[in-house]
Parts: sequence; structure tokens; C-alpha cells
Amino acid sequence: MTMKDKVQQAVGGAREKVGSVTGNRRLQASGRLQRRRAQVREVAHDLRAKARGVVREAQVRRRTNRPGDPW
Repeated sequence: MTMKDKVQQAVGGAREKVGSVTGNRRLQASGRLQRRRAQVREVAHDLRAKARGVVREAQVRRRTNRPGDPW
């Protein structure tokens, strides 16, 4: 999760609210889109970080479980 994504979510949410209050459907829709895109980027970032951790853990496990390894 990056700060940029959090800011984009907040800005998108604000645009969506302003559009809702003023009755501007285009502003409301663009705010919703901005907020959702930031959410998707945040989830993708979190998944990449999780995948890196799983790969590192598997590499460490592989290195430590080698039969006949003198180290």
C-alpha cells in the first residue's frame, strides 16, 4: 500500500461526494472510478508484496533443507 494510492482514494471519494451533493453525475462517476482504481492498485501492490515474501520463504526453506549440503 502506498501513500499515493491512499491519497487517490481520498481525492476520488471527495470528488464522488461533491458530485453527489451537486447532482453532477459525471463528477460523481469520475470520482468513483478514481477511488476504485486506487483500491485496485493498492490490492495489487499488497499481493505483489505477499508473493515476494512467499518466494523468499520458499528459497530459504530450500537452502536449509538440502541433503548433503555442508553448510
